[in-house]
Amino acid sequence: MKKTRKYISVCLCVVMFASMCLCVGCQKKAETIEKKKKQIELWHYWDIPGNQQHLEKLVDQFNQSQDEIEVKVSYIPDEDFKKQLALSMAEEKMPDIALVDSSDFQFLHQMKPFADLTDEIPELREYSEKALAPCSVNGRIYGQPFGVNCTAMFYNKKILEKAGCKVPENWEEFKEVAEKVSDKTIKGFAITALQTEESMYEFLPILWSMGGDIHSINTATGQQAFLFLKEMEQEGSLSLQSISLTMGDLTNQFIKGKIAMMFNSSMAIDSIREGNPDLEFGVAAIPCGNPQVTVAGGEILAVADNENKEYAIRFLKFLADKKRMKEYIDEFGFLAPRQEIMQQQFENDKEKGTFIDLYQNARTREISRNWPQISLTLSDTLREILVNENDSQTILDKSAEKIESIGAENR
Repeated sequence: MKKTRKYISVCLCVVMFASMCLCVGCQKKAETIEKKKKQIELWHYWDIPGNQQHLEKLVDQFNQSQDEIEVKVSYIPDEDFKKQLALSMAEEKMPDIALVDSSDFQFLHQMKPFADLTDEIPELREYSEKALAPCSVNGRIYGQPFGVNCTAMFYNKKILEKAGCKVPENWEEFKEVAEKVSDKTIKGFAITALQTEESMYEFLPILWSMGGDIHSINTATGQQAFLFLKEMEQEGSLSLQSISLTMGDLTNQFIKGKIAMMFNSSMAIDSIREGNPDLEFGVAAIPCGNPQVTVAGGEILAVADNENKEYAIRFLKFLADKKRMKEYIDEFGFLAPRQEIMQQQFENDKEKGTFIDLYQNARTREISRNWPQISLTLSDTLREILVNENDSQTILDKSAEKIESIGAENR
């Protein structure tokens, strides 16, 4: 009888232990299922290492802040980004979130509408009108500005001082300074002339300030802007190497002291400081005299109107939080798309702070679905005029006709 009781007790213990193990196993399995997050993808084209790191850090903060969503970041080179994004949209495979240039937003939205964020993210009502303009259609908001910027002139203080030159304030002084500081190793100025939006970011202030317009480039005022750069190239003060330089390349040339002046955004400042801590440089308005002219730019987060829309919007809300934006926006070198935050930025950084005042008068590029085609035509025109000895008027006339035809095709 005692043996029987002992046997039963042992069996009960075994059953209890097995049950416990089974429960623990079920619990672990349940936890595993519970911890599996919904993955969404974000595409961007930033090639600046610092910005890539800051973005990864921001995404990691979001991923760790909750247990439901995991954002995966993918970098697509700038020269391929628009093409790959457009292709993915056509094939219904668009990433859940895409960081797009503000000038491309309307073109891409026309291909396949992005998600309407107007009622989903109330914080957008606090963003500046200038920041929201490129991603608004018929009073609705289809994108969330990440950061804004504008173009300014960077100059090497020592190079200018050595040549006895002051910081130029108008185009005549600019041309004189560029010529005076140029020699066999240094060019006074360089400008991007690739088939990218970067070339327009630098060229439009020249065109606009001289009275030109993208729809009348073959007029006297339009021709003046192109010939101004052509004359600088012929005089040896503008590097013909411009036709193959990105803005990142320009920054590297500036860091090495190979160019005395360049047009760039606030995002270049950290790269300059890291690349050459001893370089003494300044930031000033584009030297066009008064009124000041510069180009407004920036990036916009677009959300695919798909089954993952609600998850993507939660990430955008995370970024739109006012307190959080104050913490991260300075790291990127951007100006905040919310005016009250922008005014508090860069209090102890004179170079970056200069952009706050300049942005107030910044002019937006044409907000239309045609802009990428027009921009490509203009960059091709600038490149052709700098490289060829052909009659500039003929080149401009052909380009003007092409721009007119682009508008006619899309009316």
